[in-house]
Amino acid sequence: MKRVKIGLGLLFLSFGTLVYAQTTQASITGKVTGIGKAPQEKVKVTIVNESTGFKTETETNSRGEYIFKEIPLGGPYTVIVNDDKREGYNVNFGDQVTVNMDLASEKSIEEVVVVGNLKNKIGNLGAATAITTKNIGILPVNGRNFANLAELSPLSGKNGSISGQLGSSTNFTIDGMTAKNPTSAGATTSRSNAPFSISIEAVREFKVTTNQYDVTLGRSGGGTISAVTKSGTNQFSGS
Repeated sequence: MKRVKIGLGLLFLSFGTLVYAQTTQASITGKVTGIGKAPQEKVKVTIVNESTGFKTETETNSRGEYIFKEIPLGGPYTVIVNDDKREGYNVNFGDQVTVNMDLASEKSIEEVVVVGNLKNKIGNLGAATAITTKNIGILPVNGRNFANLAELSPLSGKNGSISGQLGSSTNFTIDGMTAKNPTSAGATTSRSNAPFSISIEAVREFKVTTNQYDVTLGRSGGGTISAVTKSGTNQFSGS
């Protein structure tokens, strides 16, 4: 019986190593203060994506800090604390937007609306090239395969190689899930026997990251191409 239990445990462990959480690496964080800049604990903070209706909330900790991790990309986002609002925040892949709220500020103005793409990039270890939605929309792509745009990275080479390594040393992820055939080291093209392929129309943006890696990446000696798919909004659009 012991041998059976150990075998099952190892089986579950081996499958567990293949599971990865979906990620956008995007977050909204900040601090809520009151009179004398005192941190406000257990204050409810709500964010709303005005384009999709996505809404979530959390509470501040003992230092008055809050954070929303792995939020859907896009916007504009509105941050709400009590009756105070901050509007107009858009997030892209890997952005960390900081929104601090001071509840003790004078309320001489009924409403303050901040409009614009206000964002802060997370500092990643290693070289990274971001390919935005605008880049994908205006650049010609051979074969309609988004992975071909990885050549925009100065460290890219032939046959999907990055940093001078073999093409098999390049890892592909889509929404945080590996998109690379673990047996043949295939990429995301149909001719390389990938586990699945996606149309370039479904890709919102992606990033080419090269070794040395940030702690959030790994698994390959050359680099990683991380793609994030599009999500719909409340307005009709297409191409």
